Amino acid sequence: MKIEVQLHTVLQRQTPRGIQRQVWLELPPGSRLGDVLRALEIELTGDNLLLVVNERIVDEDFALAEGQRVSLIPAISGGSED
Repeated sequence: MKIEVQLHTVLQRQTPRGIQRQVWLELPPGSRLGDVLRALEIELTGDNLLLVVNERIVDEDFALAEGQRVSLIPAISGGSED
């Protein structure tokens, strides 16, 4: 099955043709979101990454289907505490 993956901010890839913000993965039927992370060599630790499939927040055990759109969004931190 073919899955579209949107890469946000620091997950975007620099290639000779420019910044790559989107990739298409071919995965076997029954694949889960964790398989996408492994295929892209993205490590999930704690709450460092927001996982979104078709505009819905899910976890890495989410079962994928043909044509779904995955967005991988790094958690944003910053600001100051006074």
